[in-house]
Amino acid sequence: MANTQVQFGFQPYGIESGIAPNFGLRRRQIAYNYGTALFRGDPVVSLNTGYIAAVSSQSAPLAGIFWGCEYTTNSPLTALPVKSRYWPGVALSSSSIVVTAWIIDDPNEQFLVASLGSTAAISTANIMNNVQWNAGAGGNTATGISSYVIDDGNITTTSTLPFKIIDLYSNFAPPGQNGADNTTVYNWAIVKMNNTDRAAGTTGV
Repeated sequence: MANTQVQFGFQPYGIESGIAPNFGLRRRQIAYNYGTALFRGDPVVSLNTGYIAAVSSQSAPLAGIFWGCEYTTNSPLTALPVKSRYWPGVALSSSSIVVTAWIIDDPNEQFLVASLGSTAAISTANIMNNVQWNAGAGGNTATGISSYVIDDGNITTTSTLPFKIIDLYSNFAPPGQNGADNTTVYNWAIVKMNNTDRAAGTTGV
């Protein structure tokens, strides 16, 4: 069955070694006035201020995958804790407000991700090659889910690329599942972060 386009960011799919994932999250911070929205499944980078931000370069080491945040509402009189799958990208009222972000930064974590569908289906020949991200159509504010995908038109051996293709979803999916048809575009892959703050990138095979 031909795939249909779906964009859902980078979703955890297990640890590379095969052991059960524990979804260990690392606490980071977002600047209270950071104006770019971040969605669950977005790749993020570390800034020299200590905060995290959306990726903007294919060669920048990744801090991890954004998984949600916590902060308080603007008004000091009615301040309430907010726990959200996404950061709305709207400045809060005071620099004293701490925005706690949670990221997945284990370089051995694997992620399920859809392909952009710009060129061709991801194939077995692409396994262990490196690939660029694409921001997709924009995160979903109703669900908080990312729209990031991998760019099937930019798969190379370059060591600085952000993700490495580990396998195809078709090797795990039930027959007829969306994303599992490797003969049509928009198929899905299993990837891991390749170039990160915790592990330097490796050349694709």
